[in-house]
Amino acid sequence: MKTTLFTLILTAVAALAADMPVLNDRLILDLPKEAQYGQRTTALMAAAPGDDETLIWIGEEGDRIAVYAKELDVLADADFDKQAREFLDAYNEKAPLYEIKALNADVYYALRKKAPARATGADLFGVALVRHRDGSLIRMQILFAANHVSKPEECRTWAENAFRSMRFGTGSRNSVERTDDINFFNELVLEVPVPQGYVRTTNPGVDFTYTTYTKLTTWDAPTNYFGIYLGDHPNFEERKDAQIIKSTAAGKKVTWFCFSPRPGVYAAECCVRMSGQRNFSGPSLYMHLIVVAPSPEERAAQIKQLEQLKKKDVPAKSKK
Repeated sequence: MKTTLFTLILTAVAALAADMPVLNDRLILDLPKEAQYGQRTTALMAAAPGDDETLIWIGEEGDRIAVYAKELDVLADADFDKQAREFLDAYNEKAPLYEIKALNADVYYALRKKAPARATGADLFGVALVRHRDGSLIRMQILFAANHVSKPEECRTWAENAFRSMRFGTGSRNSVERTDDINFFNELVLEVPVPQGYVRTTNPGVDFTYTTYTKLTTWDAPTNYFGIYLGDHPNFEERKDAQIIKSTAAGKKVTWFCFSPRPGVYAAECCVRMSGQRNFSGPSLYMHLIVVAPSPEERAAQIKQLEQLKKKDVPAKSKK
């Protein structure tokens, strides 16, 4: 039997499927029993969506509702009320389409007032900004397929019920000084020294991984992160205009190419072959390291930090 939006609204009000974790249990939503976890589609050779996002689908494909949550990797301002209202009001930049509400001191949301002139198949009817217990920000969006948007009040009701069910879970996002492991298909294991205040996002690919460590800062602070790519085809180019720094990482000699892509941004990257023969798909395994910092001094500090990368023993493979 076809699931209508009206049926889903009644389900959302009267028979919610409790405790549906979002973002590794950082948040919990009450959603209809039809809800299931999904994944954004990407190009074949592109990295899959990272573990810093959650996509939930409700309903059949042609009548689908999507709930999409994303870690923003920034910290809330001291005046979160002002920040949240400004963030949500940006959705009214072209026209006053959204009504802004506060659920509580940590959750603000905006609801679309009327149907779009032309349905796109994924129309946004609700967006929320959440200040988590650790002070970091999460964005949640609710989108509706074309068959739903002719009934904007029902879409608003559904989105608002979902937002009002939102609460904190027991999950946390590690940002303390620590040592992480990156296990590349049980072929290579890297030990990564992580400074205080950095959070990790892993984007897996078909035959590669890209792991990013982003420094949690306020919204208006400069970008500050480092990334580690492991795979067959690194997107790396030796820049002729770069400053050269000779160093080591994971037991290998590396050459850092340091440059400034735009004012106030100081980048560096290096690439080194870690092994000459892969177990599948390609002849070599490369490690491509990327640093982006707000000053030359912080860039140098991150390069120094990555000198501490170590190769670890690969876990014993299970016997067949």
